[in-house]
Amino acid sequence: MTIKYQKIIAVLIVLLLAAELVHIGLKEKPEEEEIIVERPLLIWYTDPDIQDYMEAAAEEMASRYEVEVHAELISEVDYIENISEKSVAEEMSGPDLYVTSSALLEKATLAGLTVPVTDQDLVGTYSEKAVQAVTYDGNVVARPFYIETCFMLYNRYYVEPEEVPQDIEGILTYAENFEADALTERVEHIFKWNVADVIDNYMFLGAYTDLGGSNGDDKSQVSMDLEKITECMTYYQSLNEFFAIDADTVSSEEVIREFIEGKTVFTIVNVPMLAELDQAVAAGEIPEYPTERTVTGEDGEETTENINYVPFYQVTSLPHLTDSLDSRGLSVTNSVVVNPYSSNVKAAEACARYLTQERADRLYEEAGKLTACKSLLEVLKQEEETEPAVMGYQSLYDQLPGPLKTPDTDTDGSEKYMTVYESYEAAAEVPKIMELSNMWLQLEAVLADIWRGEDAGEKMAGFKELLETQLD
Repeated sequence: MTIKYQKIIAVLIVLLLAAELVHIGLKEKPEEEEIIVERPLLIWYTDPDIQDYMEAAAEEMASRYEVEVHAELISEVDYIENISEKSVAEEMSGPDLYVTSSALLEKATLAGLTVPVTDQDLVGTYSEKAVQAVTYDGNVVARPFYIETCFMLYNRYYVEPEEVPQDIEGILTYAENFEADALTERVEHIFKWNVADVIDNYMFLGAYTDLGGSNGDDKSQVSMDLEKITECMTYYQSLNEFFAIDADTVSSEEVIREFIEGKTVFTIVNVPMLAELDQAVAAGEIPEYPTERTVTGEDGEETTENINYVPFYQVTSLPHLTDSLDSRGLSVTNSVVVNPYSSNVKAAEACARYLTQERADRLYEEAGKLTACKSLLEVLKQEEETEPAVMGYQSLYDQLPGPLKTPDTDTDGSEKYMTVYESYEAAAEVPKIMELSNMWLQLEAVLADIWRGEDAGEKMAGFKELLETQLD
């Protein structure tokens, strides 16, 4: 191919990319709509971590739509009941829209506190998994806001990517062969996670449990493969002998802090823990690692190689338990719901779209949450596939919040965040079924008992029977 034709093709590629960017820009910035309200718009939420995000969003929406908008942090105790009581009062004083987890959407819908979402191409805006998470009885009743799930981290100075174990059995093998040296002298834990956290531990039974089907709302699809789960729980219990994690004192704060300090090789974390890690990296609150190491070749000759990993960690999916026992994590999709009792339903819908789509790329930077909106995911994929500055993606790349941008020395790009989204997609969503609302406290107690040595088969059989009784 001649240089002339190569130049023509290059120009055509640039034009096509420019057209695509215009299309994405139009898609992400819908035509401004005028909204009229009878009273100030009120938004309720229960997670203090998103307070800065919600207050900033309320201020921006007030300026954008020229209406008064208030965001209020509310207690999560009897949240839906509180919304209902204030909404049906003689003088409506409840929220026009509110943030809630997917687990509460059945309760909210049966209380008459949701409005069907009829936006076109919801699966194009979010993902099929996220849309299923906000679907109840065949209707989409909320807009996905931000996601929560678990995944594994490893320290890149201690483990080469090609050597990362695919299952916990492989981590045990790593532990058996581990020898401390100048590079690994800080290591105190080979594998540590919060064994007191039911969401972190769900991976040990998730592959053999169904909590309501794909939408999490079908009681006929609640099932547990007791034989397989007992096998998994027996294996889970055996890990206490190797890793000796104290369920009475361990905490997520301790787990992520020790990983930041280079004391842990492998760990299971969630999105807020990852955000804390990224903040520590950005602030330079990580130890200094040696900049070179000695490597012995197959011929026995020693050579020195330079090492510099930025960041020092990498994200990978949850490991299997063994080569015959699978794992599956748990996810929670937080959503924004429009209150049908609002006198400003159209305005509330516009604000819900703004919170979950147009402004959602700031969630990680301002609140340590990852948006459920696919627009950011698409940017991450594009950044992974091609250099943004080279191929015309710089304008999209500039939309990424700071922590998602990749330093020049980070050769893995945004792969780690893509892995988090992939972990979310593979995870089981918490069920919406009201009868199962207290199952997490019960499961947490059961897992704690098993970890401390009680009979795994008896404890899980009792838990399964309890679920069946609640569903009858």
